Amino acid sequence: MGLYDRSYMGNRPYREPGGGMSMLWQLIGVNVACYLLLKIAPQLIPVLCMTAGGIRNGMLFQAVTAAFVHLEFFHLLLNMYGLYLFGSLVAPYLTRRQVLVLYLAGGITGNLLFLPFNWHSQFVLLGASGAVYGVMIAAAMLEPNRRFALMLLPMAPIKTSTMVIVFTVIELISEVFGADGHVAHLAHLGGFLGGYVCLKTWRHLPIAWDPLSLLAIRFTSGRSGHDGFERHPGRDSGGTSSYRPPVDPQAPVPQREVDRLLDKLSQYGIRSLTPEEEATLRRVREQMNRKD
Repeated sequence: MGLYDRSYMGNRPYREPGGGMSMLWQLIGVNVACYLLLKIAPQLIPVLCMTAGGIRNGMLFQAVTAAFVHLEFFHLLLNMYGLYLFGSLVAPYLTRRQVLVLYLAGGITGNLLFLPFNWHSQFVLLGASGAVYGVMIAAAMLEPNRRFALMLLPMAPIKTSTMVIVFTVIELISEVFGADGHVAHLAHLGGFLGGYVCLKTWRHLPIAWDPLSLLAIRFTSGRSGHDGFERHPGRDSGGTSSYRPPVDPQAPVPQREVDRLLDKLSQYGIRSLTPEEEATLRRVREQMNRKD
């Protein structure tokens, strides 16, 4: 396959998948619309929220609708702020459909994880927290080194990856010791799980941090470091080529090296290329332009 036969090597610059931000705003809009709807028609609350009785009666849609329901303004504001904060980090990497799937995966997985452990209780589950937690772990896996200043630690901004670890520990401790019985901690953990599965399923994404590698270093040490950060070919020692650019800039680049770089670009994206590899591709393109 030639250089210009590849869709990403035309005259247009490489672009990440687009449309994610527009879907993010639409999701926020749907949450706000549901909040206003329930203020006007409160009789819909037991229909749209998830309950064990509703699921037993065949209202399976509640596992989805509950992820859009908020009864208190502060609850809505907090979740939508988190959705925007972490979603704005994730959206540039995803298509509109992927942002929607990520939100639903976090919300539905969180609700379904909570359900069997509370099958005989009179709970009413609602809120986008599970979906937000799914988006949060996606942000940590794609942008692990972004720093946030938490209200509890105003003088010590922490990385996205560290935040996920801290929140996971808090949710586990809260669930085990029963802290704040009005918070569905299992739904939050389920949101983490749904978001993680989504990103591991979408192979094209440049995942920079895998939280499960912290639990299984011996199985992942061959392709990731002991800190859980992925070592993509070209950014680290693994997967590099023995080819070195010649001193003569006019010398042709071997076709095997061109194919390797184009395949790498297709699989991992432009961010996976080293400065030397980017320079090599530019030189190949210039040489082809001269031939034309």
